Amino acid sequence: MKISIVIPTRNRSEFLRYCVQTCLACNDDNIEIIVSDNNSADDTRQCIEAIGDPRLKYICTGQDLSMRQNFEFALDHATGDYIIYIGDDDGVLPNGLVALRRLIDRYRPDVILWRHITYDWPRGEDGAIPGRLKFRCRDFCGPMKFIDPMTIFKAFCQAERTNYRNGANIYHGCVHRRVIDQVRSRQNGVYFNDISPDINTSLTNLTASRSIAWFRNPVTIAGAGEKSTGYAFTPHASTSGVQKEVTKDHASLVVEDKIQPRLDVNFRSIIAHAYANLCAVHSALNNPDIRVNHDAWRQAIIADTRAFRPELRQWDTLEAFFKRTDPAYQHAGLAASDPEAVNPPRTTEHAVPQPGKPAKPKAGRVPATALRNVETVMRWIQAVTGRPYTPSPNPAFALVKQAYRSAGIQLRIKSTSKKARSE
Repeated sequence: MKISIVIPTRNRSEFLRYCVQTCLACNDDNIEIIVSDNNSADDTRQCIEAIGDPRLKYICTGQDLSMRQNFEFALDHATGDYIIYIGDDDGVLPNGLVALRRLIDRYRPDVILWRHITYDWPRGEDGAIPGRLKFRCRDFCGPMKFIDPMTIFKAFCQAERTNYRNGANIYHGCVHRRVIDQVRSRQNGVYFNDISPDINTSLTNLTASRSIAWFRNPVTIAGAGEKSTGYAFTPHASTSGVQKEVTKDHASLVVEDKIQPRLDVNFRSIIAHAYANLCAVHSALNNPDIRVNHDAWRQAIIADTRAFRPELRQWDTLEAFFKRTDPAYQHAGLAASDPEAVNPPRTTEHAVPQPGKPAKPKAGRVPATALRNVETVMRWIQAVTGRPYTPSPNPAFALVKQAYRSAGIQLRIKSTSKKARSE
């Protein structure tokens, strides 16, 4: 079974070069790594073409496309039986890929999901704000389980799940080509059917999959850099000039896409975009026995929006959106009930936060040298986790094995931390 690792990118070669190196560190000849360059103006092409590995394929759109279009363009060039999408500031863990391969060979599930770990890239001028890695030792060696896709879809419809990452993701997830082909056959040859391709497919895949395998062993590293699209659209914190340029570029490219957003691209609620996609997927499914709990979704979106900076709440946009998705909705006067959004406080240009007092080193802390980029993070994780882990579907055995392995990881982490401090 061939696995395609697809990396859409645009003007971020400073991240991409390390992302690609994590993929090439995998000792697997039956993978392909596709870098889909969305007409970058930087040295992306030269960066990739300088790497001599037959598993690496560089393609270029030749024109500016939306993120959705670049995702679709890349898919047309992928030849794998299973497809994984990651961002250009993300990474792959060789040990995780070994575990994924073993799982595929044994069970052949339609979708494979795993526990995410997150790496924040250094930010600010000259990396003044150091990188950070979020993980728990048990996240590298836990049990696996099988999940019914339609049960998860129904939970989304009832707003029991509102985080799209709890769906059947191809972004930091692995999807069989059969699922992709079935979705395309329903959607006139299009797989990514919204401006937020990760959100859209995490829900669509649920309706086209027969089986989902989840295991507590990360295959990828979710990176977050200052130029990351998701990070730039965060509505709860200050925004730097770089991030404003990222959001502006993203929104401008959407205008020319034949598939237009179901919700204003500048509206920052990820939950709202998930709801918009859910309604579209539910409508296409045409199953009268499954209903969307619109009221529960609205309450979740309103609560999410109230946490935004006042100038980003856009209550009128939200009211109009609610009416489009549910004709029974009655105007609730959300703007009038939020005077802070009507008259937001005066703001100035937001700067990247400056680092505060460094935390006191403690056992288990990741050495600074390991946090320079996603490749150094990958190599540190490989060192402390040891041999590749094979997850077990037997809960009792898996938990015993997890406890034993976690203890070994903690000891290796303490050893590397102590060594780094002594140097």
